[in-house]
Amino acid sequence: MTVAQLPVAMRQLLVVLLGHQNTGSFATAGAASAGCGIGLALTAPLAGRLLGRLGDRPVLLATGLVHLLALLGLAAVTNPVAFVALATAAGLSTPPAMGSGRAQLARMVPSPALSRAYAVNAVGQEVLYVGGPLAVTVSLLVSGPAGALLTFAAIGTAGLVGTAIVIPRRDVERRPAGGRSAAPGQAVRRTVLATHVGYMVGIGAMWVLVPAFASAVGHPAQAGLLVTVWSVGSLAGALLLARLGRPGSPAGAYLALVGTLAATSLALLLPRSVPQMAVALAVFGLALAPFLAVTDEILALSTPAPRLAETYGWLQTVGQLGIAVGSSASGAVNDHLGNTPAFLVVSGALALALAVALTRRRTLRLPATAPDGSPAARPPVTTAG
Repeated sequence: MTVAQLPVAMRQLLVVLLGHQNTGSFATAGAASAGCGIGLALTAPLAGRLLGRLGDRPVLLATGLVHLLALLGLAAVTNPVAFVALATAAGLSTPPAMGSGRAQLARMVPSPALSRAYAVNAVGQEVLYVGGPLAVTVSLLVSGPAGALLTFAAIGTAGLVGTAIVIPRRDVERRPAGGRSAAPGQAVRRTVLATHVGYMVGIGAMWVLVPAFASAVGHPAQAGLLVTVWSVGSLAGALLLARLGRPGSPAGAYLALVGTLAATSLALLLPRSVPQMAVALAVFGLALAPFLAVTDEILALSTPAPRLAETYGWLQTVGQLGIAVGSSASGAVNDHLGNTPAFLVVSGALALALAVALTRRRTLRLPATAPDGSPAARPPVTTAG
């Protein structure tokens, strides 16, 4: 499942590079990258809902085929309008591999081991984001942006097909005769989604401010190194969570991790050199992957199985919204007030996320679970392949 995510994880970087090469315009490349993100935000919940309605295999294969065709078109097209349109189509057709994989973990892993299962999943995701940019760099040197995109598309499609072949049968939703009823755990999901917006505003700001810091201190070429250090810190946190397990209850760990992120983000205001920022980023990164793993766990324990993939789709949607807000706000603050004050956007967003989580902490109390570790309250389901 992680391999299937490879072209999606590296897609926007490759779209920017390929867009500039094919059309000669960074404006077109930026619009295409935005189209990818907007497309994903629009269809992620729908794709997740289809997983619950139709089963994983047909949805993954159908979206994977359309996504592959869109990526193949990007490699060849040079017309700016067509390039943006195909990039948007790639975003709209993003295979819901992430939601499918996380929902399958909730089905296959008993509740006591679910925390470590999501931590291991977070490790895989962080390895992807640490190794992916390095693989892109190598691919660019060997074959250029078009060849790199095609290589990643082929690897991702192979991973997606392999996943669809071996994925177990899963429950699909049977809609009640009276229409769609409210799913159990709705208050939990609202709290998690609202908190996640603040978290992703901070992450979106970081993607702008870390390269801006490197430029501000006179070492713009070190931006990639700083991002890698940040990812390595997150990977280390995920490894610790997988090795030691989650301390305390999911709700307690969730609040503690949001608080840790808000507190450690303040250290980003202090560095005045690349080595100092590397230390601050490594420390700040430690709680990132564990926070996402506990987020996945809370959603898995509070959401009926057929609707879990859809919930993860909504998590992607609000995440894209948060990234857009954080990127634009931090860029404006950086240009007008300087790089150091701009990091207050990160701290402010995380402080807001913490405030939401604390204010609604009672909603994070999870429902009782069935002996198999699944939420006790589930809608009627029928099994489909």
